Amino acid sequence: MAQEKRKFFKEIDESSTSAKTKVLVNRESFLLRYVAASVVFLISLAVLFSYDRQTYQTSYGEVSSTSLPDGTNVTLNGNSSISYSYLYWQLFDKRRVKLKGEAFFEVVKRTSSGVDIKFQVITENLNVEVLGTKFNVIDRGDREVVVLEEGKVQVKLSSTEKPLQLSPGGYISYDKINHRFEQSTVITEGFTSWKDNYIVLDNKTLGDLAQIITTVYGKKVVFKNDEDKQIILQGKVPSDEIEVLVEALRLATKLDVSMKGYIVFIN
Repeated sequence: MAQEKRKFFKEIDESSTSAKTKVLVNRESFLLRYVAASVVFLISLAVLFSYDRQTYQTSYGEVSSTSLPDGTNVTLNGNSSISYSYLYWQLFDKRRVKLKGEAFFEVVKRTSSGVDIKFQVITENLNVEVLGTKFNVIDRGDREVVVLEEGKVQVKLSSTEKPLQLSPGGYISYDKINHRFEQSTVITEGFTSWKDNYIVLDNKTLGDLAQIITTVYGKKVVFKNDEDKQIILQGKVPSDEIEVLVEALRLATKLDVSMKGYIVFIN
């Protein structure tokens, strides 16, 4: 009798263990199927967004304006591009644009169900977030710059949590090499005049202008004397054509400035 009892309880214990094992297997199987489905969904979204992505770009020396689906106007400086997915905007109620180079934004304020829809400009390291405003963003070489002309913006580094606030005339520069911010107040015309086809030279050095000629117009600048790079410039020069810019630079500096092919010589 005792032996039959032990056999009975052993069978119950084995049955219970088997049931628990099945539950664990079923749970693990469900989790695996859930994770697999999530991965497939995310990959599908990424592929869909890539096909939907719109890109606008300018060649060297070209300044061009375009309107985004929300009515925001974007003016691109030479050798620059923006890209976005309108499908992403519609699905997530987020207006997000990626920038390479330099652009001036005139953002239109938009709402959804009474809630303001933010507009984001993403560069290599920065996230510039606004509602409705006018500002300039640069992402070239080893620095990224944001200058606010009108409204308010906040700038956030991807590796930090607390954003930096900007008011009109505000300037933020991020040094990619030393990973440091510089924040100050500036005259915005010195950073936004390019969209009106002229460059403000005040407080720029000849070396600064040479960098603009290289990045915006695609011309290599060769100095006979490196000391000339430190010459402080003043005034304004037209920027709609590189030939006109070079001639204006020659007159402004009294130096021998000439262009042959894709090289600008400063002697």
